[in-house]
Amino acid sequence: MNRGGALCVLVLLLSASARTHAQLPPSTKVPWTRVPPVALVARADDPRIQMSREAVDFWNRTLGEIGTPFRLGAVTHTGALIPEQYLAAVSAAMLDRTAMPPVPESVRQVPADIIIALSDGDFVSFSGRLHSVGKELIGIRTDRTPPLSLPNVTRNVIAHELGHAIGLGHNSDPTKLMCGRPAPCRPADFASNVERFFPLTEGERDALLRMYPQGWPSGR
Repeated sequence: MNRGGALCVLVLLLSASARTHAQLPPSTKVPWTRVPPVALVARADDPRIQMSREAVDFWNRTLGEIGTPFRLGAVTHTGALIPEQYLAAVSAAMLDRTAMPPVPESVRQVPADIIIALSDGDFVSFSGRLHSVGKELIGIRTDRTPPLSLPNVTRNVIAHELGHAIGLGHNSDPTKLMCGRPAPCRPADFASNVERFFPLTEGERDALLRMYPQGWPSGR
């Protein structure tokens, strides 16, 4: 199982036994040229809604510290769930590098650039750009079973996937947020009785400033 949980083409494996997470290669991630609003798709009582908001706040604080004007946008919530079957199919397609399933209306109609689907489904979590609709889709698997049921894991998996949505790939340092395949990182490494987000590497902070320089977006 891999640190994070992501969808697309670069694969991170998570799961109680093996797989965990898939993500598009960094080369396919085009930096945002506008502030992307974020939509949380989840049951109204889902505790991961608050974790997701905190993950967005974490990224915006970090981006401010780095010195880039880029930020994640306003966060909204909708209870109009995305079918688990679609999320599982996207996850499988990314892991197997096969054709992606058609984008359903339930995704097309979400009024946001970044969609975080907090699912009860059992699939490999993912983060990937749906270029046909200009949206980033993040699928987060159930938190009712390990390792996402462990304390402090889910919030970091969500933050990890947001890192991919912004444009970062994986590193090999298990003490950092973006550790992932081919390194032997596991989501359970995020476990802690203290709620905290794992940090970025200095190289990742430098990469973000190159992607989103001080003159962003006009300076790009």
